[in-house]
Amino acid sequence: MQITSSLTYIAPCDPVAKMLINPDFAKYLGTKLDAQKVTTELVDGGLQATLTVASPEGVGMFLGPTMDIIETLTWEPAAEDGSRTGRMIFALSGLPAALDGPLILHPTPTGCVIDYDAVFTVSIPIFGKKLEEMAESYLSKLVKSSEVLGNKWLAEHDLA
Repeated sequence: MQITSSLTYIAPCDPVAKMLINPDFAKYLGTKLDAQKVTTELVDGGLQATLTVASPEGVGMFLGPTMDIIETLTWEPAAEDGSRTGRMIFALSGLPAALDGPLILHPTPTGCVIDYDAVFTVSIPIFGKKLEEMAESYLSKLVKSSEVLGNKWLAEHDLA
């Protein structure tokens, strides 16, 4: 399943890139999305955050009452204009499922935009497509929330 979107931020590219790989922002985002637990680990060029959340309705029979969403976000060094490329990977513990795709962060007159075009797959015969549909709405919510909550975070924190 293809998931494509653009996220608009009110800050220049560098603070946005820093925010998205900041462990404190990952914990803030997890708290706002009702994660029961958030752990973070710095990785080369980025951050891996694990959010323990309630399993979406219908997925609990496969995973139990909770699931771990493991998000890895990495950035390449900035170009002269502040733009960056990166990669976003979401995995679901206990399921052969992943969302994987490139990120393009580029400046705008009022801040910056992140464009992403990712593919979400669940590799389970018969149930895979149904599980993709169930999880897609939560993953889209998670990504879109990083825009709304990210802009609030940026207004309250100096990451220059």
